[in-house]
Amino acid sequence: MSILSLQSVRYSYGNKYQTVEALRDVSCSFEQGLIYAIVGKSGSGKSTILSLMAGLDLPDEGDVFYRGTSTRMMDLDAYRRKHVAMIYQNFRLFPLLTALENVMYPMELQGLRPREAKKRAEEHIRSVDLPETVFNRFPSMMSGGEQQRVAIARALAMDTRLILADEPTGNLDSTNSRNIMALLARLAHERSYCVVVVTHDMSVLDVVDVTYQMRDGRLVKE
Repeated sequence: MSILSLQSVRYSYGNKYQTVEALRDVSCSFEQGLIYAIVGKSGSGKSTILSLMAGLDLPDEGDVFYRGTSTRMMDLDAYRRKHVAMIYQNFRLFPLLTALENVMYPMELQGLRPREAKKRAEEHIRSVDLPETVFNRFPSMMSGGEQQRVAIARALAMDTRLILADEPTGNLDSTNSRNIMALLARLAHERSYCVVVVTHDMSVLDVVDVTYQMRDGRLVKE
């Protein structure tokens, strides 16, 4: 059974002057143990489909299902907090928190005691191939590649097997881009995460299992 699926999804936005049909009858599914890429030109609908998958909005028509339940039937705040781990192009780490504190944050938000949250955060940071010397560094003291690894460790701290990545290599050089994509692929293949990468960077296709192409609001499996 898929962890996430879209069924006949349509979504439009606009103003009194024009309406843009961003998604047109989109149906697809995503399973654990695989890494997916959604690629396409700017304005093709990539950002819109990611926002619906992340529970930032609901489709005009159709449904987004998480483990068989439509997001229409969920508290979207709780869905985002408990079930969706997001990774962003600009990392979105808290600048006044250390790497360790950034990774602890979602666990403490869920009510985990600080001592246990710290222990697990240390394990997650090590699991993304960062040394202990990073634990007490602030984001400004880390390279872009290190910050993105901390962001991935923070995603792992959430009790979910769904990772949505919005242009995760957009602010990285080619070497760090390859390393981050290899890490995400490893999480999918070795730890049974479902990883969905939305990107315009075609070089990521070397490591993904399934590629979807967004074309004028329609999703085509490559």
